[in-house]
Amino acid sequence: MFRATIFLLAVIFAALGTPNGAAAGQNVPAGYKILDITLSPDHRYGVTVPDLDTPNPQNSLVEVETGRVLAVIQADTGYEHANRNAVLPSRWAKDDSLLLWEVDGRWSDTALVLLKLQNGAVAWQLDLLKTGQQAILALTKRAAPKKYQVAKEENRGSGSAYPDGFTIDVVAGADKNQAPSLPLKIHAYLTSNPKAIESLTNLDSRLEAVVDKDGKFRVTNFHLGTRPPAPGW
Repeated sequence: MFRATIFLLAVIFAALGTPNGAAAGQNVPAGYKILDITLSPDHRYGVTVPDLDTPNPQNSLVEVETGRVLAVIQADTGYEHANRNAVLPSRWAKDDSLLLWEVDGRWSDTALVLLKLQNGAVAWQLDLLKTGQQAILALTKRAAPKKYQVAKEENRGSGSAYPDGFTIDVVAGADKNQAPSLPLKIHAYLTSNPKAIESLTNLDSRLEAVVDKDGKFRVTNFHLGTRPPAPGW
């Protein structure tokens, strides 16, 4: 319900270009806006969000008053497949030191990036989605190589949103309403058969990890077994 509501709001704002969802006094390139849901607690920073027809779309963390770009967020904007994606409310540390940027998709996020701010600059950013995907794929393949290969072949051609043909959801923190802090707990969930089709191979796993103060990703637990309860499925 939460994801569906945010999806509808974000699509309305982006498609209509109304000012209701955008921060006032913006100094950003044409074709972009800073949605209110991306603003830091003190409204000093925000993230640029492209209109649906903007070519080569990207998201940038900017200083709202000046338009100064602190960093281009290294992740898919989701707008290449916009009918299924929506910007979720940005999760900020209360002191503006951390930004958790998230774009929601059908089965999983299309973007999930953690940015560390220090002295008005980005000290580092970590693509949690890709890092979590790569980690759980490698561990699942190591744990069940034959079954992994069969499932991969069955799902061949699924598209770039499904690495190796698997559906993977990566979740940061235990509560989407909670401000991020370090170390940050990460959960990743994998399935080869999200629609539970009887003729397809079922291969499922889950992973737990933490991101430390230096932006290092460390796996703490991995489990191969029954289908995990991923929030987006």
